[in-house]
Amino acid sequence: MKIVLSWLLFTAESAGAPTILWNGVPIHRRLLLGHTAQQADPSVFVLGAVAVILIQSAYWIRLRCLPQLQLKRQLVLGHAIQFLGRLSFVFIGGLFGVVFFTRFEELEFSIWKVLFLLAVLFSLFCYTLDLDRLGKAFWEAQTDDRPRSP
Repeated sequence: MKIVLSWLLFTAESAGAPTILWNGVPIHRRLLLGHTAQQADPSVFVLGAVAVILIQSAYWIRLRCLPQLQLKRQLVLGHAIQFLGRLSFVFIGGLFGVVFFTRFEELEFSIWKVLFLLAVLFSLFCYTLDLDRLGKAFWEAQTDDRPRSP
């Protein structure tokens, strides 16, 4: 039952991350840019908040309460999962950097906007860590033909 719950929580995280990645530009525009014509629809903020809550709650429950998954060794799949995790975080970090540095004079700072943006970035960081752990579980798993340590 714990294995099923762990996969369900990982699926919840995996639903939140693409929501943030898909809406990355509108979230940055909504949170950082002032009153310009480029602002995103307020529903993007709601989607981002739901994604952050989904990722954070699933991540911490999975990390604190459930054991590490024991998987069969699949070296290529493990590396592909780790690559996907790093790529998603590099994408959102790069997007933040581009918006921040190219539009610095247009930025409108407020505490709640900066905190929410940090929560979005931290949520994707946590998801990246989870993908990294999952990838390592695939490529560090013991195969039946290798000798096991006592």
